[in-house]
Amino acid sequence: MALARPPAFDDERFFRDALKLLGTLDLELLQELALQALARVTDAQGAALWVADERGALTLRGYRGLVDRGALAPRIDPHAQPWAGAVARPEAIPAPGGRPDEAFYVPLVANEELLGLVLLTDRARGRFGPGEQAAALAVADFTAIAVRNARRFQALERVGLRDRETGAYNLAYFVDYAGKEFYKARRYGRAFSLVVLSIDNVEQLRRAGGRERYRLAMRDLVSAVSRVIRDADILAKVSESEYYLLLPETDPFGALIFLRRATEEIRGEASIRALEEHAPVLVSMGAAAFPRDGEDFDELLHWARQRVEVQRGSLVRRLHLGDLERTAFWELCDLLIGGAPHLPETSPSARLPADPEAFAAVQREVARELARDPRARGLVYVGGPGLARAPVRAALPDGEATARAGDASAQVFLLGPRGGDHPAPPHPQVTEVWLDGDQRLSGHQFLLHLSEQGGYAWLASEDGRAFQTSDVPLVDALVQRLQALYDLQPL
Repeated sequence: MALARPPAFDDERFFRDALKLLGTLDLELLQELALQALARVTDAQGAALWVADERGALTLRGYRGLVDRGALAPRIDPHAQPWAGAVARPEAIPAPGGRPDEAFYVPLVANEELLGLVLLTDRARGRFGPGEQAAALAVADFTAIAVRNARRFQALERVGLRDRETGAYNLAYFVDYAGKEFYKARRYGRAFSLVVLSIDNVEQLRRAGGRERYRLAMRDLVSAVSRVIRDADILAKVSESEYYLLLPETDPFGALIFLRRATEEIRGEASIRALEEHAPVLVSMGAAAFPRDGEDFDELLHWARQRVEVQRGSLVRRLHLGDLERTAFWELCDLLIGGAPHLPETSPSARLPADPEAFAAVQREVARELARDPRARGLVYVGGPGLARAPVRAALPDGEATARAGDASAQVFLLGPRGGDHPAPPHPQVTEVWLDGDQRLSGHQFLLHLSEQGGYAWLASEDGRAFQTSDVPLVDALVQRLQALYDLQPL
């Protein structure tokens, strides 16, 4: 039995739209055209589009009309219900919790691969029926083929735009790609990050290691970073000593995670280690995020380079902590509290007498920082005795208020022995990690706070000495070693 066509359906217009979709190889333009065509043939006043990323997850790419942007999921798991099985039976999917004649989804499927998902809502005249669903599925078939073709063309286009030595993209392609990312971010309220990667001693490396050893190491450095990035990320060579990376859909905390992983991959390269037998490979990286750090390329580049300078001046570089990868957490704490060289006057670090009240005040201030922006991503680790009475716990918003606001993005971990304290009531932001057998936690205290805004650390020994710092690379190094020591979840 043939499905009835909606009054808005027009054969000639339908095929013109289909040809236009199939002839469009610009993925961003294609996404807008698809939403227009789907809204037109169904009379929908609202539409949204999710497209599969390189891992298969569906990511919000566009929307139009009467849709609430805040209510649209940024990502959809295609394996969850009711999306599971959409490849096997391409058909309209009722919106969860609603009526199918008010809103429905259509999958974009090509060659048994789920490439996207479209939401159609609020029909202008009457309600959605079988005819509108049939028309949407027909347009969806053409859209899926067009998306697949545009992706293939984009991959072929990139092949001729790479540096022969390293395989990184050239700057012209990067600038063009960045311009499109700015457009998408401004229109759809997305975030992205710009990373500057600098090799600070190129001439020394070339002289000390020889041109061939240096060339191999630089090629492998780019390969190491490329293993961390996603298909949508772009790595471009700007000069012999500088590279830019564009990370779509990446907030400041996500950029921090990227920097850590990229650094680990670079250090693991055999050719890098071989070159370091002749001279240290000094790599500095800094990231800036749109829109937090700026809304144009020059602003983002400025702040990314500023953070490169911060890394160059960090105690991580001054103390050669990159060379001390096996230094355990407590050894590093001892080094910073009392055994490190004299701290420069310009350093964002200081040694001072340990003061229990100052440590409590630091915890309360960190809790207030978390309350100011509950959605900001971050980690807080507090270690020492008396976890049930930890000031950071008492200073957090109460559990009911936090639950009403939704899951908080920052998480607080309390590490220490159980002691004799009465257990504190549970809190959605707090996780307790009992470490009864570790004597260092009985007499030492620490707080590590790493977030989108920056980092802070307080370390205190049982002999009355303390160390504090806002040196973000150093705080990250402490967090890495703490996570490794106690098998805590990495970033």
